[in-house]
Amino acid sequence: MLGSNVGTLDILKYAKENGAYTIVADNLPVEKSFGKQLADDNVLISTADVESLKKYIRENRIDGVFAGISEFNLMKAMELCHCFGFPFYCTREQWELIENKDSFRDLCLKFDVPCPKTYFTGKDVPSEILSSIHYPVIVKPVDSSASVGITICRDIQSLCEAVPIAIRNSATQRVIIEEFFEGEEFTAHYTIVNGEVFLASVDNRIPLAVHSGDVTTVPLARIYPSTFIKEYLDLVNGKMLGLCKSLGMKAGVLFVQGLYNRKRNEFSIFEAGLRCAGEAPYRIIEKVNGVSFMNLFVDYALLGKVDNYDSSKEDPFMKGKLCCVTSFVSRGGTIGAIYGYEDIENNVPSIVDKECRYYVGDMTPYGDTLRQIVLRFVLVCNSRGQMVDDVERINREVKVLDDEGKDLCLAFDIRDYFHNKI
Repeated sequence: MLGSNVGTLDILKYAKENGAYTIVADNLPVEKSFGKQLADDNVLISTADVESLKKYIRENRIDGVFAGISEFNLMKAMELCHCFGFPFYCTREQWELIENKDSFRDLCLKFDVPCPKTYFTGKDVPSEILSSIHYPVIVKPVDSSASVGITICRDIQSLCEAVPIAIRNSATQRVIIEEFFEGEEFTAHYTIVNGEVFLASVDNRIPLAVHSGDVTTVPLARIYPSTFIKEYLDLVNGKMLGLCKSLGMKAGVLFVQGLYNRKRNEFSIFEAGLRCAGEAPYRIIEKVNGVSFMNLFVDYALLGKVDNYDSSKEDPFMKGKLCCVTSFVSRGGTIGAIYGYEDIENNVPSIVDKECRYYVGDMTPYGDTLRQIVLRFVLVCNSRGQMVDDVERINREVKVLDDEGKDLCLAFDIRDYFHNKI
């Protein structure tokens, strides 16, 4: 296992339960690596140090390599698997076809998946593109994630300032400029099992702008199933099933992000990944539907096949449950104290999982990316009323303070959301 990030513990637990000997490699001491604390063994090698990892794999007769949902670690796992002939759920070509925004946009057009009007360019934007743009637009690298390098632009001056920012965050030095489509945000996950494709989940993404102005948003919360899941099934799902199947994969997971405009009853898909997204909805899916696509990844990484994944259990309606991933998002600063986190599930039984991404003394960044998320709580509820009560109790009892004793994080005002948005 490469690294200790979201998904690591679930992967290790499943692998160990099924007889695998597990080893975690990262650059953290054991006391700061929850993956190392659970694994059978560990090694102090950075996941970026591919040559040292290769040497370790050879000398210790490793049979498989995988990672959690970290894009960086998954790419390193892919590289190592391909080097040693280990099973990995996708090829580099399949990965880039989905992860790179330009090739994914072409794939959407091929399968008639609705997407915003887009332009692709390098650091010098051609005059014909500048003259044809209708503002506002979003400028972003074609090959980045976690909302890094993204800017909302409302005029040519802000666009010209945004392009160099996107270029700095693009390994390929390429930029995508896309029309700003107004609507409610969502993410949909698809599982691929023995070549067949199934819709696993659709959520409502509740965005938060940590800072004022035209900044990108952070997912403060997600609610499952989406309030417009039926519209998604009618207008988008069939096309996405065709897109996913065209990849020719035996096993895997693909997520898409998009917007839904209720007034026009229109969708726009603008992002995708050939992996599980950061909110890790398999945690909800496993509790509600009894099947976890993260287990699918482990089976394929060690066996090169998937024999025991029951696709008939997939139900994006979550069997009538109302589920939520709610976050504490940092404004930026040093964590001085975290109160109430350790035993909150004793008071809120609907919590099925939780994660803490920073420790006391850690510096959280000043920005508008997914790196602002400090805590996350995963809830499975029987009703909207229960969800409102439980999220509000978490907000009351859990506190993240900075080094001056002030509140460091923003939390989900769920009552206001249900009152104003749905």
